[in-house]
Amino acid sequence: MYDPNNPSPPQSNPYPAGTPAPQNPQPNQAYSQQGAQFTPPPNYQYAPQQAQPQAAPSKRTAGIGSSHKDKWVAAILAFCLGTIGIHKFYLGYKTEGIIMIVVSVVGGLCFGVGLLVMAVISIIEAVRYVILTQEEFESTYVYADKAWL
Repeated sequence: MYDPNNPSPPQSNPYPAGTPAPQNPQPNQAYSQQGAQFTPPPNYQYAPQQAQPQAAPSKRTAGIGSSHKDKWVAAILAFCLGTIGIHKFYLGYKTEGIIMIVVSVVGGLCFGVGLLVMAVISIIEAVRYVILTQEEFESTYVYADKAWL
């Protein structure tokens, strides 16, 4: 019956009088409560299990040092030594760094075209690193697999 002086609804206890209700039982788990086996009431609803997020496996190496990569270090490396791909190695993109080295060396022997192309790419990447916030930089280049521009 509703009592206007007591706004909380009456609580029903499905257990015999004097038996305390158990706290957060796990599904299909029997445990001892003061020497007695716990059995949940027939209509007892268990709380749903929360799924644990799984990290996606990365196809690249971890990079140099810790997983935290500073955008300023990557930008300076891209601007100063970008033609040989040092910033790619810093971010953990080993294959892309080797590609930049090979294109720079082989292209340097062929009228300098490859070296010029790698210089333009590395300057564009340095500017992009500076424009992004640290969080955007890490989510794009450190935790995701975006190696080029």
